[in-house]
Amino acid sequence: MGPLVATESRQSIGAWWDPEVWQRARAAYMYDLRHHPDAPAGFIQWLHWAIEAHVARGVRGRGLLELPARRELAGKANPECPDKVVGLTRHHPLRPDLIAAMDSAIRDDEHAERYLTRSAWIEEAVRAAISNAEHRAGRCIPELPAGARLPSQPRKAKGLGGDRG
Repeated sequence: MGPLVATESRQSIGAWWDPEVWQRARAAYMYDLRHHPDAPAGFIQWLHWAIEAHVARGVRGRGLLELPARRELAGKANPECPDKVVGLTRHHPLRPDLIAAMDSAIRDDEHAERYLTRSAWIEEAVRAAISNAEHRAGRCIPELPAGARLPSQPRKAKGLGGDRG
């Protein structure tokens, strides 16, 4: 899985997100953009990076992660089920080779009796990336301000791998 090439083909993959994890992912991406020398400059490339790392962990490594359980998501608010969080759907253009590797890893996890939907698996990969960013930071990464948009042409911080805009 190599560097991003503008002419690579992509497939749109839908994912069902916990809104809190989505916001924390955006904050972790911005932290990595400024502080990690190997972090990609774009959010979708950061998502690829997180998924690639999760695939590389292997079944055992994924099984040993100590992440909190995923919250239960709902399509809309229901006063009878206040513990369910209203989820949000996002579509991500992923490389076909990454999708194949991810789907293979999901099947491998199933053989080890770890059953996750594709959305839950992607979210687990991202939650692991968030945890890693927070570990490097030595603290929880601050949330982005409400309504903040990610940069459209992000630049790496100087001394952290050059301009990969």
